[in-house]
Amino acid sequence: MQQANNLGAIAGVDHGFCAINDPGRPDEVFICKQVHSASVIEWQPGQVANTIEADAVFTHTHQPIAVITADCLPILFASKDAQQVAAVHGGWKGLQRGIIANAVQRFAAAGIAADQLQVAIGPSIKPCCYEVSEGFIAQLQAEQRHLWQHRQAPWSSVQPAPRQTPEIAPPAARQGDSAWFDLSRYALMLLQAAGVKREQIEVSEVCTYCTSPTFASYRRRTHHPEEAKTLIYSWIARRP
Repeated sequence: MQQANNLGAIAGVDHGFCAINDPGRPDEVFICKQVHSASVIEWQPGQVANTIEADAVFTHTHQPIAVITADCLPILFASKDAQQVAAVHGGWKGLQRGIIANAVQRFAAAGIAADQLQVAIGPSIKPCCYEVSEGFIAQLQAEQRHLWQHRQAPWSSVQPAPRQTPEIAPPAARQGDSAWFDLSRYALMLLQAAGVKREQIEVSEVCTYCTSPTFASYRRRTHHPEEAKTLIYSWIARRP
């Protein structure tokens, strides 16, 4: 199980990024029915896991909450006073639709400003392995170019090298005029646009595709269908 230093430094909060069957994860963790939306819900007693359509869950209780991923971003939030936590599933669709701004607003509604948050982005697919189409980039440019108007866009036309020594070869380009998308960088831009400073955010350098076969990667499994299906389980909880 992996942990983020910034969340680990908050007394009163436990968290982890792990395999779905990791014995270190809490029992009876609540997960939404993830649908790549921008919906954020607050956990309520009696809610049944995997039945409520949303892609982020927020709580001030001691109920453990989580998201499951297999290339998308698992994003865990905690207030510095350990009174509120949230777990966000950050696929590109949910990010584009505003899930990060909605999550930050949920904290604001509870009296917690953006500068009082710590955020950890867990293992996800990195630009070394995330090829996207020309049409994908055109759509993002049309709707959100203001985010990178004065800085480097979150993609490149040249496939970048892995950030860590790979155990699995990154995929070769499979289409013409494609780009290599940096999902974590895109999320960082959205977090900063929502008022969260860069020093409040920790980003895992682990690429779910190439760093290790133990990490869940939907895209790698489409390229190597003989692989068994697995998931990354990212959870956070306030200590009782």
